[in-house]
Amino acid sequence: MRWGLRTHTFLRVSVAILISASLFPRVANAEDDTQKYVFPFSKVAVRYPKDHLNYPAVDVEGCYARILAPTAGVISQLHRFDKWTPENDSPGTRGGLTITLQGDDGVRYFFSHLGRVKVLKNQRVAAGDWIGVMGSSGNARVTRCHTHFGISRVCPLAEVYLLQGEIWPQKYLDAWKKGQQLSPRKEIRKLEKNDPLGCTRSRADSAIDGKRES
Repeated sequence: MRWGLRTHTFLRVSVAILISASLFPRVANAEDDTQKYVFPFSKVAVRYPKDHLNYPAVDVEGCYARILAPTAGVISQLHRFDKWTPENDSPGTRGGLTITLQGDDGVRYFFSHLGRVKVLKNQRVAAGDWIGVMGSSGNARVTRCHTHFGISRVCPLAEVYLLQGEIWPQKYLDAWKKGQQLSPRKEIRKLEKNDPLGCTRSRADSAIDGKRES
């Protein structure tokens, strides 16, 4: 009788563990070997400079290149329609067709000036999934065909300024192109520690610009 009770208890605990694992799947982090990174451009050879205009980001050139998810995560935001006009040069529309990926590593990846968006909002993607195509939407219509790529912290709201980029992505692109698994998570965590009010400041800047445009 005692043995039967122990067996029954063991089975109940085993079932509880299985249910817990299915309801709360393990999320990869920067130190986790399951977090994979890939070079997010394919089919067309691309090039990119080592600098950018006024903040850390990169403009990648290679018209009609496929845009791939650099790592696993969820599409947290996107714009399927190009609402930018030269007359109303709004920071919120300059990117044209855009995709924002919130990685399982707690890092946000932003692609803009796309010619085509191939994913849906809240869609889960794996590293290397085809999510878009490089194009010339937004103010790239009056500049050149390219994709703006930015890496930033994850903020509660989809603000504009940090979304465009907070850390230089070139060294990560260089590593991923070689197949090296270099994660931006540590650099983003350090940035959050040194600048904890980044999201708040960016929202304030966005609000000021919104009042100027109204």
